[in-house]
Amino acid sequence: MERINLTNITKTFGDRKLFEISNLMIQDNEKIGIVGKNGSGKSTFLNIIAKEIKPDTGNIKINGKLSYIKQLDNISANQNIKISGGEQMLKAINTALNENPDILLADEPSSNLDIFNIEYLIKKLTNFKGTLLLISHDRELLNKVCNYIIEIDNGKLTKYTGNYTLYKEQKENKLSREIFEYEQYIKEKSRLEKAINISKNTTKSVRKAPKRMGNSEARLHKREATEIKEKLEGHTKSLETRLNHLEKKDKPNENYSIHFVTPESNIIKNKFIVKADNFSLKIGKKVLLDNTSLYIPSNKKIALIGKNGIGKTSLVKEIINNNSNLSINPNSNIGYFSQNLSNLDENETIIKNLMKDSIQNETTIRNILGCLQIKGNKIFDTIKNLSGGEKVKVSISKLLASNTNFLILDEPTNFLDIEAIEGLEILFKHYKGTILLISHDREFVDNVCDYTILFKDKKLIQFDGNYSKYLEYENNKKIAKTTSNDKILLEFKLTKLDTEISLEKDMDKKLILEEQRKEILIKLNESKRGTK
Repeated sequence: MERINLTNITKTFGDRKLFEISNLMIQDNEKIGIVGKNGSGKSTFLNIIAKEIKPDTGNIKINGKLSYIKQLDNISANQNIKISGGEQMLKAINTALNENPDILLADEPSSNLDIFNIEYLIKKLTNFKGTLLLISHDRELLNKVCNYIIEIDNGKLTKYTGNYTLYKEQKENKLSREIFEYEQYIKEKSRLEKAINISKNTTKSVRKAPKRMGNSEARLHKREATEIKEKLEGHTKSLETRLNHLEKKDKPNENYSIHFVTPESNIIKNKFIVKADNFSLKIGKKVLLDNTSLYIPSNKKIALIGKNGIGKTSLVKEIINNNSNLSINPNSNIGYFSQNLSNLDENETIIKNLMKDSIQNETTIRNILGCLQIKGNKIFDTIKNLSGGEKVKVSISKLLASNTNFLILDEPTNFLDIEAIEGLEILFKHYKGTILLISHDREFVDNVCDYTILFKDKKLIQFDGNYSKYLEYENNKKIAKTTSNDKILLEFKLTKLDTEISLEKDMDKKLILEEQRKEILIKLNESKRGTK
């Protein structure tokens, strides 16, 4: 059943055309992730479908009941009670789903949710029986929930079959084709330009008749020379025509090579950059950590995992404020990212902000910015004229370009589109120092971090591996424990059967008990193999 039909839709913002949709049909049970750079028009697209914004032109047909989970700012505006952002979002999600809609629109529903509540959201959206249009920068959410992706790029909407990973594969294949076609275009263009130059030079070199020639010979030579020139000029024009008609191919987006300069004095050679035993942390009367150990390894990328309000940001602030109960390496130079963006000078340009106090050269700085899609003349824009997402990119870039060797980042992916998040992954992987990262983006955490510190029951659990490997480890422990319990039960049954067999006088009953004993022995052997 067709649920949504958009025909000849156009929408402009000022002088800029956000998008143009000739025809888009969305069927029942399609779960579509909507991706695109910040400002590409994703939220406007949903608002047009919800009929909260009118398009400049076109028709919209909606077949079925529609519910809309809006961005947190819009939810907060309608809340009279003071509850956390995560609680507001969960309430909005449950309210929308309880309406039993045929069509569900969701604009960044994972914002302000911790990793555990995002798992709840994934389960809810996976079980939703209807059409879903979902804007999210959370790739795990898009991968587990969606079976289509719509990309909004330069005013065009392109629909891809499959989840986000399959969409990326299709994009990468397209990029490979574009690189090949661009290289072939440059090769053919160069060949034609070279041939034109040779043809023109050959035309110029056609000699006039020597003075010693007689009149008849001179006329013959002149006629032959003219014919040769005409042929060469015709050949040159033919080549120029081919060059003019050669289909131009634009150079695909370049990949940026990142080589961070790391002075010897910035390298932490001790095993741990922060250490503490019997550490406790309280906010007012609330105990966040009680008599626990904290060991942050040097030159690792560490994920700090826990539910909202459990104390992650509070712990980070104790490290930044050099709590006397923490042993912090005296050679550490902390760079802290928070949403207040206090490290930026609003009245200076992007490039001047980064060059100031930087230990990296201008090429590296430009490449850092390029990874986050800030390139060309954009680097000369003044900070105060940037969007919120652009300021976040510049703030993080400034930290990466500075002489820090210990980066602490509290939700750095907020306000960033997926393309910027993937660029940030590249930068963090190349960074040579220690990173302590708070993030609810599961895939980002797994791709960047190689160490996990987890809040649990007012203690800190430390694991040498990323968060997914930690969960796998915990799951294997549960399986091993279950297997062990099953083995004990089987051994008890075997002992009981041995006693019954030895006492049983009836041969028929004895044979039945012997068969039961054989079955238990088989299960015990399987259990032993499973624990190896």
